[in-house]
Amino acid sequence: MYNPKFTITNSILDKITQIAEIKSIVERSRVLPKREIQLRRQAIIRMVHTSTSIEGNELAEFQVNRVLADESVKAEPKSIKEIKNYKDALILVEKIAGEAKDFNVSDILAIQHEVTKGILPPKKSGYFRPSTVYVVNTLHNIDKVMYRPPSAKKVPVAIFDLLTWLKKAAKEGLHPIIRAGILHLEFASIHPFTDGNGRTTRLLTQLHLLQGGWDFRKILVLDEYYNQDRLEYYNALQIDKTYRERIGKDITSWIEYFTEGFLVEALRVKADIQATGLDRITGEGEQIFLDKDEVAIAEFLAIVGRVTSEDVVDILKVAKRTAQLKLKKLVDKGFLNQKGAGNSYYYELRP
Repeated sequence: MYNPKFTITNSILDKITQIAEIKSIVERSRVLPKREIQLRRQAIIRMVHTSTSIEGNELAEFQVNRVLADESVKAEPKSIKEIKNYKDALILVEKIAGEAKDFNVSDILAIQHEVTKGILPPKKSGYFRPSTVYVVNTLHNIDKVMYRPPSAKKVPVAIFDLLTWLKKAAKEGLHPIIRAGILHLEFASIHPFTDGNGRTTRLLTQLHLLQGGWDFRKILVLDEYYNQDRLEYYNALQIDKTYRERIGKDITSWIEYFTEGFLVEALRVKADIQATGLDRITGEGEQIFLDKDEVAIAEFLAIVGRVTSEDVVDILKVAKRTAQLKLKKLVDKGFLNQKGAGNSYYYELRP
């Protein structure tokens, strides 16, 4: 049974207290819906860029933006595919977060499948790894083994133990940020897949925070902190050289790192929200109120950048005519612009 060893130090407690205060400020802040979606859209672009960049994707942020908008860029097909896959994985994470349940093994496999589809062989995308893998560092064309995860046969049990611990820790009242940090470290340590482990780890961390209500209006981008100093990120994760040696080791240093990164990015969200709050805006016109269905459409728009009536049919499970009417209502409200022609209409956030 998984039972992590750590201490909630005064430093960790102080950072969590600061984060909680920022969360309260962010949640109380009044922001125009259109501006909030713009902030979320910017966060999605940064999230996709930084999380894939950590794994070696060389596309610049402006290129990621173009790919997410279905515009062409000159880049390796694999790099473009990784960006599109991550977008699809984020849509799946949003869907799982909206379900009134804890995520499970099937959800984990589905997220990794979205991350790696069309890149890995079908039998390795959406399935736990069939053999032992090694985390290596290549320097001067020489591979050095940095970490050895558990054997393939131990992966399902290790994942089950982690999920069991998450539920137990939640019932016992362990703070969601601490739980998210431990989830991040342990999942990365198990390294359950042939590829896509880092991206899946960060997506699951985000999912856990979404389900716990610690997503900061979905503008928080923890990946940006990791990408600013990848070596520090890798070193923080490097508790020991093998999974066996990690068992029972104190992981307080990782939680210190994780909460520090969380605080840095929470402060960034606070600054962005306050810079666009209604008290700072003049000449913006009247507030636009969105109903539940319109919020769901806006959430999709934040990830994808555009929306069609077919998308709304899938999002809301309604008839196409109903979807068209809902989009027209958002156009009439001044929230969306209609673009395209004929049967190729699509909608974007009005500037």
